[in-house]
Amino acid sequence: MKNKAFTLIELLAVIVILGILAAIAVPTIVGLINNSKEDTLEEQKNTLINAAERWGTDNWRKLPETACDVKVDFLKTEGYLESDKDVIDPTTNEKMDGCVRITYDSSNNQYKYEYVETCETECN
Repeated sequence: MKNKAFTLIELLAVIVILGILAAIAVPTIVGLINNSKEDTLEEQKNTLINAAERWGTDNWRKLPETACDVKVDFLKTEGYLESDKDVIDPTTNEKMDGCVRITYDSSNNQYKYEYVETCETECN
């Protein structure tokens, strides 16, 4: 009578093959997840910068010829961002409560906007 079960060597071969596939797939998947989080973070920063640009356009007389910062919470209270939603950093899952720094570039005669974690001088 012939036994129809798998041998130990066949089971070990299947486990080794699955291990090799996992060793290839897991780093790739982790890298894709991290890249998507970084892309989402850049989009969040762009959203904050766009809101600050709209505020700066509406309040250009308040902008000094040096640098000043507009807080994220201020952009919410002024209606430039949705006030009922927090802007979340996808890499840390924490609230982004920094500022958008507005600096005047006299060589181009225009303002530059960038997201910063710490606020220095407020524009408002």
